[in-house]
Amino acid sequence: MTFGELIDVLGKRLGVEIEDAGGAFALEIDGETVILQDAGELLLVRAEVGEIPADGREGILASAMEANFLYQGTGGSTLALDPSAGRLVVQKYNWLERLDLETVFDTLERFADTAAAWRRILADYRSGAVRSETSASPIGSGPLLQV
Repeated sequence: MTFGELIDVLGKRLGVEIEDAGGAFALEIDGETVILQDAGELLLVRAEVGEIPADGREGILASAMEANFLYQGTGGSTLALDPSAGRLVVQKYNWLERLDLETVFDTLERFADTAAAWRRILADYRSGAVRSETSASPIGSGPLLQV
């Protein structure tokens, strides 16, 4: 599948016209804005998780790094700090040639679930409902937040 074919397939399946904005477009999936970007033979999928509170930065970033280990807390995606905005993002690469209509939708749905889970973690921290070290990860096993 090429990036152009991906746009056509998704547009037809969703019943919307998707405009290629310079090799990228955004979709809303289960309330999460997901950006799909052409990266040659790869598709980059990314979503902003949110602003990292200054008073919890170290703990949140440590938890994100632990979640990246073996992808146990990211569903196969990677959490990263956007250095230009200081915000937590989740991203994932996929080989375009390996995607088909069914795997695209499954991949995007799971990715949106991961973004939503980490958005909830940040919201819980901001609201004071910080999960303990023994809480299960939103995606796999392991700690969520250690502060």
